[in-house]
Order: sequence, then C-alpha cells, then structure tokens
Amino acid sequence: MTKPYDQAFKLLTEEDPRATLALFAGIPLTVAMDVRVLDREVNLSALQVDNLYRCRTADAEFLVHIEAVTRFRTAALDRQFDYVQAIVTKYRMACRSYLVLLTEKGVPGVLPRTIRRVHGDYEATLRLRAVRLWRIPAERILRLESAQLLPWIPLLRASTEEMEEAMRRLDIADESVLRTRLFLLGGLRYGSKEAFLQRLDQMIISEEILKESSTYQYLINKGRLAARREDLVRLLTRRFGPLSTATQRKVDAAPIEKLDRWFDRALDAASLKDALK
Repeated sequence: MTKPYDQAFKLLTEEDPRATLALFAGIPLTVAMDVRVLDREVNLSALQVDNLYRCRTADAEFLVHIEAVTRFRTAALDRQFDYVQAIVTKYRMACRSYLVLLTEKGVPGVLPRTIRRVHGDYEATLRLRAVRLWRIPAERILRLESAQLLPWIPLLRASTEEMEEAMRRLDIADESVLRTRLFLLGGLRYGSKEAFLQRLDQMIISEEILKESSTYQYLINKGRLAARREDLVRLLTRRFGPLSTATQRKVDAAPIEKLDRWFDRALDAASLKDALK
C-alpha cells in the first residue's frame, strides 16, 4: 500500500484488534478470546507484515495474519505465501491468513482458492482468504458499535441511511483523527478527496441533517484547505520558482485564513519572503 493508506490501515486495525478480527476474520465478538498484537517484523527473512495477532480461546491458540492492498496485482499472492511461510516458520503455530482488498482496482472476477508452491521435494499449499471490502455490508460495522471502525464505512457496501448513521456516530465521538481517516479512506474509494465529497452530496438525502453535521463541515473545510494550499503552491512556484522543503512545510502547516492572505500577497509581492509575511 502507499504510505498514507498503509499508516491509516495499521492504526485502525491495531487500536481495536478485537473489532478488527470480527470485521475481517469473521470471529464474533461473543467469542471469549485474548488477543495480543505481535511484532510485525518476521525476522527470518526481514519481512514485515501489515498485521499479526496471537489469539487464544478456551479451546485453541492460533495466529491471524492480515495483509491489505489498495490495488490488486498478481504479485500480492506470492507475497502472501512468503509472509505466511515466514510466520509459521518463526512461531510454529496454526495461522489464518487474510488478504484484504481495499478497492476493486485490478481484482479479477475469480481469485484462486489456494496458492500452491512446488520446489523439488518441497511442496506447500496456502488457503487464500480474500476479503473484498466493497462486498461487506456496512451494517456489520454499525452492529459492532466501535467508533474506531467507522472510518471503514466509505469502503464498504453502505446505503444512504448507513452513511448518515456513521456520520452521526462520528459527531458523537467528536474525534478529529477518526474524521481524517474516514476522509482518507473515502478518497481511496472514489479517487480523490474532492470526489468523495461529491459522492457524499449525491448519497445523502437528508441535506439538513448533513449540513449540520460537524463531520461534514470538517470534510468540507479539509477539502477547501487542500484546494487553497494547492492554488498557493502553484502561484508561488510560477512567480518565484520551485519551493524549498522548508517553504513547503510552512505552507502545509498554515490554516486556511493564512493561506488566503498569502495568496493575495503573492499576486504582486516582490519576493517569496514578502509573499509569506
């Protein structure tokens, strides 16, 4: 996965591992189970998996490995096999492995049920557990009542009412981090943050409810901020040449009011320094 989505996936899955296992691995929350997040680095071959959990119930102990991809490529199957092979070699425990497909990009109509390798006398077969997020009903997350899972809603099969419910719950949670992640994953599903905002406008029927939503206002402001920042960078670059790393960081950290002020100054400023006063 690309870095922003990779970070969002790891944070969302590690902050509430039990809910994550209920969503991706189908292990009901009613099952009494102790879950421990393990070191993601498989030292045997310097591989680093997305998520690895050690699970213990009254009857069994096993590992759950979850790997996510934003765009499917055949090479993902080979990596999945390598990861599980290294995990089992290191821990010598039963392992369930899930390949989480975040979007439909590149996903063939039919995926193999197993991945098989034969190297002379060595023969091994891995069961492929593919999770297509766009096929999972949003109701599954809403039933779990975990605020940490709400950002996944844009990637699931969600009705207008379910999207509205997710927005309401985010407002109640009042956590800007969760809103940012929902916005990020929405952009992944629909191609860009702006496209996600347009999709929200199309999906939400109860506009009065939505317009009053602090989550919606947050997303709108986030989109405006990104657009204003992009306009300013384009203007500054055209007038004063490529921006230094320090200048870019300064622009990235500025609130929208300052960006507006800088944009107006940059129109006729004599220098970059004057524009960013």
